[in-house]
Amino acid sequence: FFNSFAALAALLSPIFPVALALSPSASTSPLSSKLSMNKHSSISSGPIVELTHRQNDIQNPGSSTGTGGRNIAPPTLFLHGLDSSSHTWRSTLLELEEHTSNNPKDNESTCACPAVALDLRGCGKSPLGDPEEFCPSAIVNDIHNFVSRHPYFCDDIDADENGNDNDNGSRNGNPIIKPFVLVGHGMGGRIAMSFASTYPYLVKALVIEDMDIRTRPMHMNIFQSKGGDSGSDEEKMLLRDKTIAFERNINIQLQSEFETISEQEGVKMMERATEALAQIYSQEGYPSNSVGKWLKEGRVTFQGTHMHTNNENKKMHNFQYYSEVNPAFRLLCYEQFFLTNHGEDTWRDLAVLTSTISAGNDTNQHHDFPIHVMVADQEKTVCDEESIWCMKKIMKKGQIGRTGMGKHEDVDVDVDDTSTDTGLGRFMVMHRYKGATHSIHNSASKEFMNDLRRIIRTASL
Repeated sequence: FFNSFAALAALLSPIFPVALALSPSASTSPLSSKLSMNKHSSISSGPIVELTHRQNDIQNPGSSTGTGGRNIAPPTLFLHGLDSSSHTWRSTLLELEEHTSNNPKDNESTCACPAVALDLRGCGKSPLGDPEEFCPSAIVNDIHNFVSRHPYFCDDIDADENGNDNDNGSRNGNPIIKPFVLVGHGMGGRIAMSFASTYPYLVKALVIEDMDIRTRPMHMNIFQSKGGDSGSDEEKMLLRDKTIAFERNINIQLQSEFETISEQEGVKMMERATEALAQIYSQEGYPSNSVGKWLKEGRVTFQGTHMHTNNENKKMHNFQYYSEVNPAFRLLCYEQFFLTNHGEDTWRDLAVLTSTISAGNDTNQHHDFPIHVMVADQEKTVCDEESIWCMKKIMKKGQIGRTGMGKHEDVDVDVDDTSTDTGLGRFMVMHRYKGATHSIHNSASKEFMNDLRRIIRTASL
């Protein structure tokens, strides 16, 4: 049975030809302190979380040319959204890898595109860390720590030929981080905005896939623990603590009369285990049909089974699963990104950074990387058109100012919202994908990849 059962499990847990780096997962503990909604603006970021990742296979990424004399494009870093992980980018990584080697006579194909997809803290195989330290700045620091150590993103020298430090703030003996293309899907788009506003000199191009800048009250969180938006404050806090403590290593115990069972009985037990698994996720507000989909996609993976006899001398079969989906990440992101003014504040920061930055008396420092905003079909996007209009208004030609106290001042900008969205001044470019769902890179992959390759190719110039 176990051999047959393993074969069945293999069908439910497909393996994709993309490298996957893993680090030990840390356990989480309940959060009992009071909720803080504005950590991103004031709190220390806390300890770094070591992030796991997937990457494509590009040889000699640190040199100007790779195998076969192909040019090396700036690296690309992908950030996933809610209820996701680096797994969502597996086809994208493979597309970038294969595209660079199919036809050496094609100018576009001769440019190798090194790319990495991260598991953000609490997602994929990355540990959550201390929930009390979860905030935008902490996540940004995780990402910076990763790119400062990965060979796709860093060189071994940090000074020019005259021995002067480069402008990325590194010191002698530390690697130089190469500017890269940053792509964020959904919540990953919000995180990408935070990274770009904190380290603008490391960004060659910023791509925001189906995300706007509006605030979202908790009732818009369609997947949350049952009763999470009702009951007393104490009850809400208990449910919140339960969600934060969600265990991604899941063990389902099923009783059987036999130590070894037939393949047919094994299939039935697998179905029972899947139903029990669905019940666990339903307590966190996820629909019952999510588990079957996640098992097929690989977001939840079967890890194995073993039998033991309990204290009542009953034979128990343990079905072990691992979840790359983490409701704790969803909840914490809502608290730290959506319930606050993070979106608009960060977008305004980017508008300033991509126009003129004041450094003492010098106002000539520019970080003029393009910002690409990709929006799914109007019937399927999570973006609000009013928020998209606000993004255009703020970013239009960088016409935003700051007061002496560091607060933002709106500048009245005339935005022609009837435009074809091919461009908005110098820095913001809109892309719309008819028929695409929220996950544009999977539902409209051909159009997405064509646009992404153009963005990467332009960043190479």
